[in-house]
Amino acid sequence: MRDFRWGMEPQLPADSAESIEKETLDWGEAEWGTHRYHIRRLIHDTIAQLGPREKAAVLGAGNHGDVDLPDVSTQFQGLTVLDTEDNVLEEVLESTGSSAAGRIKSLTRVDYTGLDQISFYERYEELLSGGAPADKLIAFLRDSAFEARRIEIMPHLKKSFSLVVSSGVHTQLFYADALAQFHGYVEQYTEAERKAVIEAIRSLRNSLVTAYNQTLLSLLKPDGRIVVWTEMILVDESKEEVMEELNGKTLGSERTAYLFSVFGKYGIDAAVLGLKDLHDKLKTDQLLFRSWSWHTESGKRYLVAGMSGRAR
Repeated sequence: MRDFRWGMEPQLPADSAESIEKETLDWGEAEWGTHRYHIRRLIHDTIAQLGPREKAAVLGAGNHGDVDLPDVSTQFQGLTVLDTEDNVLEEVLESTGSSAAGRIKSLTRVDYTGLDQISFYERYEELLSGGAPADKLIAFLRDSAFEARRIEIMPHLKKSFSLVVSSGVHTQLFYADALAQFHGYVEQYTEAERKAVIEAIRSLRNSLVTAYNQTLLSLLKPDGRIVVWTEMILVDESKEEVMEELNGKTLGSERTAYLFSVFGKYGIDAAVLGLKDLHDKLKTDQLLFRSWSWHTESGKRYLVAGMSGRAR
């Protein structure tokens, strides 16, 4: 995950608390047409559709600058940021004199999937390091999906929030870590066994992605709204024609239909599943759907989709 973006030049006189915040943390509030701009606009348009604005939650943004957390916090009674990793969000806000410091609460090492609660990674490593046969490893992965489903995720926060934002989480859930762990022991297995194990990892990932969507919805108050964005397609030279054709479609309905067709062909599996599953769980009225291009700091380019709505 990326660190905060630190500004180099002071923007306002240094004797102002507001200027201290602006010269040390860049939340993208002055950007136009960028990745963060599109996220901010989707969140703003969603908030405009809300009734009472009580508390809000953002998952996956603890060490990010993708979501303008101070801005979101001004529009609610409180903002809770939940992340799977440690971060120093509260400390940074306090040290920079941010007016948002008292409005934002950061919860770290949050288990989005239930895997930590069933000691999945420790047991997985024990099987791999012990040279477990492929069929035993596959059975463990299959059983883990059922075990994780039985875990109640964040029960103390159910129906607590008017707005829930998931910031780029779907593609970060489990899969890359599990593959990397398996890679260290891949020579123990035949090619056919490797394919079977990887397929079992994919199956567990799919179960976790749809369960994560259900967790997001469980956090909402009855009239609350959810906002989700995720990178959908890695745009390389072979995908440039996709972007050109998309840019040629001016009608919203045409763009949406085209996007869903190319997501199915070229999309990142976890993102496609997560977006489609959540789409089916949201009411069609006042559903917002957006797409944009994201040039990352690492030089990669993604086609991103964002969506918001109310639970059925």
